Amino acid sequence: MKLNCIDLSISDEELGCQVTFAEKKRLGEETADMTVQEIIDSTGKYLLIQRSCSDYEDDIEFIYYETHDEEFAGELVDYEMVLSPDCFELNLSNGKIEVSIRPTDREYSELKKVLPLLTNKSGKLNIKE
Repeated sequence: MKLNCIDLSISDEELGCQVTFAEKKRLGEETADMTVQEIIDSTGKYLLIQRSCSDYEDDIEFIYYETHDEEFAGELVDYEMVLSPDCFELNLSNGKIEVSIRPTDREYSELKKVLPLLTNKSGKLNIKE
């Protein structure tokens, strides 16, 4: 699967972190006047990777991913992430997701900081300069 990222979203918060690569810009408040189907149609192709952190010691942390294609969604277990200034790859046992990116220097720096937090040593991470 290949994506051309137009909109990059990176968040690192207390209870987890998330990266979203999307082929369309987020609509924001424009969705208030849209039907559910219009909102679904507006999302386009995307890849979301999320690590949830627990408040409780007994809870298990996990890394989740989803795309617009339901065949590519679920918990990340056996995977490799590869980041370069113009591409992000997520290599899975059932295929590869390749995302063309054009991050700003600030976004690229944030990606290099957040991706190790996302993987939490559960998979391979290769950052190329």
